[in-house]
Amino acid sequence: MNSKRLLSVASFIDNNDKLIDVGCDHGYLGIYLKKNNKCKDLLLTDLRESALSNAINNIKKYNLDIKVLKTDGLNNIDLDKYNCISICGMGTSNIIDILSKLKNNNSIKKLIIQSNNDLDILRKNINNLGYNLDDEITIKENDIFYVICKFVKSNKKLDNNTILFGINKEDKKEYYHYLLDYYNNILDKIPLDNKDREDIIQKINIIEKM
Repeated sequence: MNSKRLLSVASFIDNNDKLIDVGCDHGYLGIYLKKNNKCKDLLLTDLRESALSNAINNIKKYNLDIKVLKTDGLNNIDLDKYNCISICGMGTSNIIDILSKLKNNNSIKKLIIQSNNDLDILRKNINNLGYNLDDEITIKENDIFYVICKFVKSNKKLDNNTILFGINKEDKKEYYHYLLDYYNNILDKIPLDNKDREDIIQKINIIEKM
């Protein structure tokens, strides 16, 4: 597996984890985990028949035994059999909708999430579900930044800066420079008398400090 993004996701998975990979696509993450004995149990799911078919064919190529299930999100899954969920490459609204089933769940202790947008909304909503942002890995692959978030079961509440821009880590330097350019470009286009300028300026100040 050559994807830095999926390798970063895999680095958050422990040998004793029982993982549900939601939206498994071609099954590459599950295949890597199984080949390297990186988790105790594994279920690959996808809503799309074509994606699941690709995953099954790839699993067969490596003569591996991996469970697969065609389902929408976490439907028709006995969550009590698992302790970890990964969701990568989806939008935040879809991810939040899928994870809403965890509101009264005590078996899922860890979430590994890579969203394509609205990371602040993602962090806030998952925190409200009872999971704390424990770690993040930020990478750049094919000129796109990806932030892989690891959440663990906890009642700890995130502060506003962490909700907005995540955990302040060395691997975020280039990403923060990208965000500064992004918000400064927005600021340049907002009229001086527009109230939205204050919000953008506040975000720029937070990023500069981080």
